[in-house]
Amino acid sequence: MLKPLTLMARVLAIFSITIVQAQSTNNSSMLCYISADNTTHLVDSKLIPAQPYTITCTYNEKDASIPKFIQFSCSGASVITVDVHVTNGTTTQKISKDIRIQANRAVYEVPVLAYVNDNIMQSGNARINAIEFSNTLNQEAHLNEVYFTNTSSNYEVKFNQIFTVDLDDTTPLNYFIKSNEYKDVQINVYKSKGEYSTKLNKNLNIGDNFIMFDELSAIYHGKYIVVITENKPNNKTKKSSNSNITVMND
Repeated sequence: MLKPLTLMARVLAIFSITIVQAQSTNNSSMLCYISADNTTHLVDSKLIPAQPYTITCTYNEKDASIPKFIQFSCSGASVITVDVHVTNGTTTQKISKDIRIQANRAVYEVPVLAYVNDNIMQSGNARINAIEFSNTLNQEAHLNEVYFTNTSSNYEVKFNQIFTVDLDDTTPLNYFIKSNEYKDVQINVYKSKGEYSTKLNKNLNIGDNFIMFDELSAIYHGKYIVVITENKPNNKTKKSSNSNITVMND
């Protein structure tokens, strides 16, 4: 027969092992560098406000060069805080960014390399140590995939700039326009040959405003020419947007 103290010790040991196994579900490890085949890492995890999802980086003795961007796909309607922990073995640094998850936006990114301290970079041993995703709002969010790249998925456009949008591109860009004040703008869309197609009125907030072209029900696939113009209520001589645009061919 077991003595009471011996029996209690075994119960505590079993209880301790159970706690460790339960906490492991919100952690994973992956190769945190750009591979030759541009590997996409599947996460498929719900983000819970009380418990962040942490990625521990491994390298398998390979080149640990820090990528310019960490990109990820996420669904829901929350605000995600991404903390990137960088180290050279002796010094550590945390790079943080808050990102609002929006409907119809495929890819989100965090710039990393440009923000790493010089003393860490000059050591020659700089690498990402861990990445932590936290849900800061009590709303549902789901982290789908994570990948590393030196090419940004975000593309800034200016007012009155003529640019092309390819809705059939397998890696679509996130087009955004900066504004230092609240503005009412008009997004004018033309077919690839310059014929007028449709328009979308949009209110810009202060900061970066991403343009979701899926909101335009009249366009589905193919290439389009886009120009964003500012709506000025007092401008009585505003040019009509339903005319064609001249496209310069290469």
